[in-house]
Amino acid sequence: MGTYRDMVQEIFESVGQAIGIHVMLLVVEHALWKTKQKYEDAVLISFSEEGISLEKLEDLEPEKAKQILKEFIIAIVSTLSRLVGIQLADKLTEQLGSLNGEV
Repeated sequence: MGTYRDMVQEIFESVGQAIGIHVMLLVVEHALWKTKQKYEDAVLISFSEEGISLEKLEDLEPEKAKQILKEFIIAIVSTLSRLVGIQLADKLTEQLGSLNGEV
């Protein structure tokens, strides 16, 4: 779960700087909504201008938390691809994949 947590924070910080914090908050809000459609426990994820909080997910079984985080990351990248274009989203996915060897 630690690797996914690092990826979420990296996305929030780097992409937030590139597109602006208010746009990034909208992206995260939409991605969280999409994730909640599949996993109701995604309500445990919270966010603000300071970042994304995943601490409450630690109360879940680790594999379940990992699935939720993976879905959340995919939803963020998917939302970004529609906003900024598939090429930029693909580049982001490649960069994130190189951080941990998966995505």
